[in-house]
Amino acid sequence: MSFMALRLSHAHRSAVKVIRRMQYFVARRKFQQAKKPYDVRDVIEQYSQGHLNMMVRIKELQRRLDHTLGKPGMFLPEKGVDKEYYTAGARLIRLEDKVTQMDQKMEEVLRILQERFRPQPELLPTPSRCSSRVTVMKHLDVSVEEGQ
Repeated sequence: MSFMALRLSHAHRSAVKVIRRMQYFVARRKFQQAKKPYDVRDVIEQYSQGHLNMMVRIKELQRRLDHTLGKPGMFLPEKGVDKEYYTAGARLIRLEDKVTQMDQKMEEVLRILQERFRPQPELLPTPSRCSSRVTVMKHLDVSVEEGQ
């Protein structure tokens, strides 16, 4: 340290002292500022700025959701104008309509097929009156002792 002090001139030493004093006063002022209690107006102003910023973000998010999904109530059946919207909600409504139509057509086809191929009662085999194991074995020409 003394080696460095010998190399500096008196003007340089004075300049270093002035700079150090300025740094000290700035640090002391910042410390006193931090020690002071908060001003209520400043706190309210900061809160309202943060609240405003948050509301802007929420509004932007809502706008993006409306653009993607569509606004609520936009796809009510009585309107019938959802065909011109290309949002995910409009596409989903159209898909659900198509699935419902396909389901109705399948039900109609099933009903027609059931009517067309309804079994006629005279062609149905009648169950035998004695459908025991012994009767079945007799029809197969198997003796009762062999079957056991």
